[in-house]
Amino acid sequence: MPRGRKRSAAADGTSTTSGVTSGRSSSRRSAGGAGDVGATPAMDPAMMNVWGDFMSEEMSAPAPAAPAASSSTAPAASKAESPKEKPSPAAAVAAAVSPESGPRDYVLPIKPKMRLSGKKHKGDDANGDRVLTPGLLAQTGTLDASVPGRSSISKTPLIHELLAPTLLFTKSIFARTKIAFITSSPTACHSIAITSAGAAYGWGRNETGQLGLGSFSAVAPLPTLLTVSGEESLKFVGAGVGKYHTILVGSNGVAYASGGNLCGQLGINNANATGVQKFRKCSVMGQIGGGGEDDDDEDDVGGVKIVKASCGENISALLSSAGHLYTAGSSEFGQLGNGETGEYIVSAGKLGFSNCAKFVRRSIFSQSESEAAGNLGAQMMTGKGVDSAGKIKCVSLEDSGQIRLADVCCGKNHTVAVEAPSSSGTPRVFTWGCGDYGCLGHGIQADEYTPRMVGGLRGPIFASNHPVSAVAGSNCTLVKTKNGHVYYVGKHKQAGEATMRPTLVDALANNGHVVTSIGAGSQTVFCSTKSGVTVSWGNGSHGELGYGEGENKSSSKPKFVNGLDSCLVSDVACGMGHTLFIVRDEDEDDAKALKKVGRVEEEDLAQFMEEMKGKKGASDVGGDEPVKKKAKGKGKK
Repeated sequence: MPRGRKRSAAADGTSTTSGVTSGRSSSRRSAGGAGDVGATPAMDPAMMNVWGDFMSEEMSAPAPAAPAASSSTAPAASKAESPKEKPSPAAAVAAAVSPESGPRDYVLPIKPKMRLSGKKHKGDDANGDRVLTPGLLAQTGTLDASVPGRSSISKTPLIHELLAPTLLFTKSIFARTKIAFITSSPTACHSIAITSAGAAYGWGRNETGQLGLGSFSAVAPLPTLLTVSGEESLKFVGAGVGKYHTILVGSNGVAYASGGNLCGQLGINNANATGVQKFRKCSVMGQIGGGGEDDDDEDDVGGVKIVKASCGENISALLSSAGHLYTAGSSEFGQLGNGETGEYIVSAGKLGFSNCAKFVRRSIFSQSESEAAGNLGAQMMTGKGVDSAGKIKCVSLEDSGQIRLADVCCGKNHTVAVEAPSSSGTPRVFTWGCGDYGCLGHGIQADEYTPRMVGGLRGPIFASNHPVSAVAGSNCTLVKTKNGHVYYVGKHKQAGEATMRPTLVDALANNGHVVTSIGAGSQTVFCSTKSGVTVSWGNGSHGELGYGEGENKSSSKPKFVNGLDSCLVSDVACGMGHTLFIVRDEDEDDAKALKKVGRVEEEDLAQFMEEMKGKKGASDVGGDEPVKKKAKGKGKK
């Protein structure tokens, strides 16, 4: 059906350039109606804080400890109650947030985020999130990857400095194919795109060989085909990038890595190799060989079939089709999730950490003692349940060894994971690693050494609107729910206080926006909706927020990316100094919306490419030597 066009802002007086308003949202084109929230309508502003207000008012004092509610015993207890007796507020909260006991009946296997062309798939993934619709590749921000973090862009923007979303190479490099997967990360100045045919392309900074091209260079200015030596015909279904390294996921269930390896983040089981210039097979605990493209059975790949990868600055995480988590790299902030940092003294004034040079499965998941006792309200609102060092006391979950994950994402020094859906419980969210600015969502600035359940994303309001995916920025975390609501925690802007507990992005939810894709970068956050609306906020000195020439390069509130007005964005990936999009191109409405989006081709960048040939890389190649630095930002409780 035809999609509605945008009304003039002056027509109703309700639209602004810096705020997301109901007048603006309802005027956008709709893929099912701008106000269609899918399963449930957005909550009224007065109602969305009921849960927080209830805990604040009723749970300010510690409640009597109570055992975690069990799904098998709850009905019997209910029948035994007197009709006139009602459970106390504390008991109600405990019952709502306590994890269900016993093993869960998970929906497996976990599938890659993208599907290769020719593979049959539905619009929604069996694991709760949708399958990406391939489309055209667009980027905003600079193409000169040697600049971010080191210098600013020109006062007069050059052609390679993209201040608004711009379609890349649709008539040259990607003329006869569509993009099915994109990735970058908060500390990465390079990117990976995978076509629907499984061909991987990389571009951006290559000072440590992170693009796997067999050589070092300051910048690879154009998307370049990436292959694995000896397996040139291998197709790829996923990837992850860190500051100095890249991991590709093959359709055979094997991961391959290239780039800096100072902390063992390549996971190639060689701690002495400071880096490699070509992709090498990762060493994954329990994996012996490789399977075929259509193999879902992990036995075909020696017990482990890798389907997803994500990388932080010096950390890497893999997810298998069985929902098992594997990590390698730095342990400085507990990013490995193995329960320790392994800190030791190297010499006077210098510390070392027990890093891991191969991918090892992490199977211990925890919760705070207060949450285990059903006292979530008191713990979250008063900060009780901490030890003498200020660290929250945690215990392992009863079903820790059986937990399966559906999604994992690494920030700079922290990681977030979402549990796989099941028929016996609501998916839980886990975070671990560096806790600066409260980005782990536990209401306190403290590192976590094992994946810890985020209690603030449990409760009645998530029963029918459970988490399905998550992304991590440098110091923030975003979680998307089944009905397209987004919860934010941490801090990604230079000014203001940190958000210490998961908080609904109400500017979107309360105006009927159903978010389909989210992204978080160094200092940027993006949300795209099913009605063709994309918003961003944060700081983007290189144009990575996409507001266009002459517009501000920062915003404290969600602001429309007008260059993508009415474009349906399948996915968004945020890096340092740039942002990537997959823009749908399936019908006449898509084609009409794409007409106003700028384009750039190889011939347009001839001068830029010539300049990049003689450009030398910076002196910080080889990876970071981690130094323990703790941020002291304020946070709002």
